[in-house]
Amino acid sequence: MKRLLIATVASAFFTASAQAGSCGGTDHAHNPKEMAVKYFKQMDTNGDDVITKLEFDASSMAKMVKSFDVLNPNERGEVEKKRFIESFVKAHSKPKNEA
Repeated sequence: MKRLLIATVASAFFTASAQAGSCGGTDHAHNPKEMAVKYFKQMDTNGDDVITKLEFDASSMAKMVKSFDVLNPNERGEVEKKRFIESFVKAHSKPKNEA
């Protein structure tokens, strides 16, 4: 179930990044870690390295991701930056046999 949630988030973010601009645009990133950092920053409006439900709901990502719970918040109800980036990179990394 957890993998399905991460895959859903990854799919939504990947679709959003594909629509963000052309490959030559400064807003567009192909590296999964860079993309994850960019999306996290968009949601973490106060810069404290966690995303609360209020921050998520106020972000443009709330239109692409169906539920805050898909971001796998911790027991305090916050999405931690390190965990978010690791999950995003894992979901967007090609298996070694496809590289």
